[in-house]
Amino acid sequence: MRHEGEVVGYARKIGSRSHFYSKDQFWWSGVKIDHNKVDESVGLFDIDKRMLYEWDIVEYRLEDKRDRMGAFLWSSSRKEFCIVDLDEPGLEIPLEVDGLQLFQSKDLRFRAYLFQNPDLMVELGVDDE
Repeated sequence: MRHEGEVVGYARKIGSRSHFYSKDQFWWSGVKIDHNKVDESVGLFDIDKRMLYEWDIVEYRLEDKRDRMGAFLWSSSRKEFCIVDLDEPGLEIPLEVDGLQLFQSKDLRFRAYLFQNPDLMVELGVDDE
């Protein structure tokens, strides 16, 4: 969850009625955290066991080394989250193909938030609205 461009906390929904909030993903309570944006988890963790979310910039690997940079973004054409390569923005890499997950935690490392890099957002042609 974000407020004014800063991550302020995390939310967890269990069932239809139980909502929990945390500022650090360690201590959870039912006390709401003031926010104006919610970023969705992409369902993956990085090498440091950090949950990854849309708008995260990650270092990732396709083969032997984690030598590429990309951002988790929703692909309207694919109707799923993809990694959009920062050097080749036309390259959208799906997170899974035919039910097979393409990335493991060891393949990903969080580096930054895309929403805090407006020049890069313009270059990629994305808007946070």
